[in-house]
Amino acid sequence: MPVNKKRSICNAIFPVLLALLLTGCGDDGDSPPASDSATTKRAYVTNNGSGTISVIDTTNYTLIATINVGGSPADIGVDSQSNRAYFTDLSAGTISVLDTSSNSELSQILVGSTPLAGFAINSVANKLYAADFSDAIGQAGNLSVINTTSNSVTTFAVGTKLQDIAVDSTTGRAYVTDFGDGAPGNGTVKVVENNTVLTSMSSGTESHGVDVDPYASRLYVTNLGDNTVSVFDTLTNTIVTTINVGNSPQSVAVYAAIARAYVINEADDTVTVINTASNTVATTVSVGDSPQGLAVDTANGMVYVTNANDNSVSVIDSSNNIVITTIAVGSQPVRVAIAP
Repeated sequence: MPVNKKRSICNAIFPVLLALLLTGCGDDGDSPPASDSATTKRAYVTNNGSGTISVIDTTNYTLIATINVGGSPADIGVDSQSNRAYFTDLSAGTISVLDTSSNSELSQILVGSTPLAGFAINSVANKLYAADFSDAIGQAGNLSVINTTSNSVTTFAVGTKLQDIAVDSTTGRAYVTDFGDGAPGNGTVKVVENNTVLTSMSSGTESHGVDVDPYASRLYVTNLGDNTVSVFDTLTNTIVTTINVGNSPQSVAVYAAIARAYVINEADDTVTVINTASNTVATTVSVGDSPQGLAVDTANGMVYVTNANDNSVSVIDSSNNIVITTIAVGSQPVRVAIAP
């Protein structure tokens, strides 16, 4: 792995580093009063340093609640059909279930003993995919498939240093990035269907974030080690092109309706905006210190970006790619998910 690059608490191996380096930070003090979350459009932000989840009203960009969950909350996703949110805890191999109607924690699903790198939800199939991260020599990285109706877990080996997952809503296939051993061009993407790895696609160096455009049959993968995004054709599982972006690209989110993909560049404190129709860089947006995660609010056309070292969330208007506001949240926010 290159040693001359800026790395924050949530770099390419953030599941391991966070678990080792973070100390207890307590909560954020008194929480703002909870609103009627059943009618409020919300964004959920995991604050890894304070063991909390911030709830943002996406209609007026205000913090409306802070949920104390303890541990080290990291990745988060929302199943809008069941009014449930799921989030990982880096201090344990668990996924917690949150009732988004009441903002209360319901239960925990024990997945494994290793930290979870990322997960994705397939609401149609009632499945949740969670990836283990392992840096032990010879130890496999497992993918767990969870039935969200029964919370039953099926686990099988997929790769080594698994990072992130995306699900194609049209085919039900899951795409899992594998960081690899850090050697040039040694990152991969595993294509999973029916609990089986169909194929492994070579991407760039230290592959990390992933998202899919199901309508254009395209897959976007960030490569931390060579500052690129690999674009794949999901019909043929072949690479289409490689796009140069900023330094240490982390998460990627596709906004299919406007033919854009947003890529976080952690070391540059920027977001690269890609025109997915031409697979060219449209513009670059400056955000906060050490951006980590992002999510698109398709209802309002806004992109939410977590800034780990600023304890804040930047909101980008996708119509002009300008940051319209910055919202203070908890300590070390790492991921964000939208509840429509």
